[in-house]
Amino acid sequence: GGGGGGGGYSAPGSAPVAVGEPAGPLDPLCFASQAEIEAQGLEPTRLFIGQISRELLDANTTLRPLFDSFGNVQEFRWVQDKGVLYVSYSTFPEAQGAMQGLSSRSIQGASKSLNVRYSQRRNSSS
Repeated sequence: GGGGGGGGYSAPGSAPVAVGEPAGPLDPLCFASQAEIEAQGLEPTRLFIGQISRELLDANTTLRPLFDSFGNVQEFRWVQDKGVLYVSYSTFPEAQGAMQGLSSRSIQGASKSLNVRYSQRRNSSS
């Protein structure tokens, strides 16, 4: 059996997977303002994340909690055959926090060095 309950030692909001230190200096874009990002034709609230292992079966379980910890995730789209992930937040500070917090970091079982960038803006006109 084994009853439920229990005190549980993990701090609230602690990530379920181990996140390493950044492999190198962060991209200056991590610290750019919303206006600077928009000026480059990028979406300030939508992130493109690459360098993820294609063997990762369930990004929802492994990676989603990491992104949830930075804010209100609006979109979470894992493209397994390409090893890329799209994550949208409701506000720019949330997306920026995730970019600063996860850029170039190793994620246990998912990536040796996560490549986090702002997504290209999707043009409505062609």
